[in-house]
Amino acid sequence: MEYPKRYDIKDAARYLGVAPSALRYWEREGLVTAERNGANDYRRYSVHDLIDAGEIVFYRKLGVPVKELQGYRSLSLETLDEALADTQSDIERRIAELEAVGTRLARQRNLNACAKRLARGGMRPGIPAIKRLSPLDYDSQRQWQLFVDEPWRYGIIVEAARPDVYREAVVDLPASEGETIWPESAEANRREKGGRATRSLECLLRIDPETDETNAPVLFAEAVRYGLRARLIIGSYLLAAADDGADGPRWDYYRAWVIA
Repeated sequence: MEYPKRYDIKDAARYLGVAPSALRYWEREGLVTAERNGANDYRRYSVHDLIDAGEIVFYRKLGVPVKELQGYRSLSLETLDEALADTQSDIERRIAELEAVGTRLARQRNLNACAKRLARGGMRPGIPAIKRLSPLDYDSQRQWQLFVDEPWRYGIIVEAARPDVYREAVVDLPASEGETIWPESAEANRREKGGRATRSLECLLRIDPETDETNAPVLFAEAVRYGLRARLIIGSYLLAAADDGADGPRWDYYRAWVIA
């Protein structure tokens, strides 16, 4: 008679994708069983033992605590299905949350890439991606939540007359949700006197949130060298990061445009 094959604990753990110590722990908790080799008392696992232990692995991946697994294994078919249905709903919710986090992560990486591009490339001609800036309403719960969920909606306005002072704003709110502080009018944003297109320079604005130190004066001065009579800088938040290889300040970085 051919005896069924048995697996030692290392092979069993490898097939199950767990550590041997997990199998020993589950056995102590009464969740899995194993035969013992009469010659050396080593654990031996049959195919059925592996299938049984695989169920424990499955439930652990679902997030069921070890202390609750004994209860799972004593459930009836109907009750077990109800428990699995609840677990499925929870997993679907977690998947949706992870997808949202993944979308936010991809967006943040794009913002980081934008900051790196602007840091390398310096100032260059560019049309503002910001369509509209609205005054920040400090009593608006919606705006506070908006900044938490979409921090790039936090905007900045710096006037050339006062380059060390900035105003906080909200980027691209619907017109029905507040007044517009930039542009003064859609036509003014598109045209200067004489029908010439308004000029703007894209750049990287930096602000130290603790001291309000900013590179805005440098950007205004650089714009003059481009022949631009700068009036203000507008920007939308990208990220916060420290200088590379230095113990200097942690800057807030903005994708910004110097506006004629």
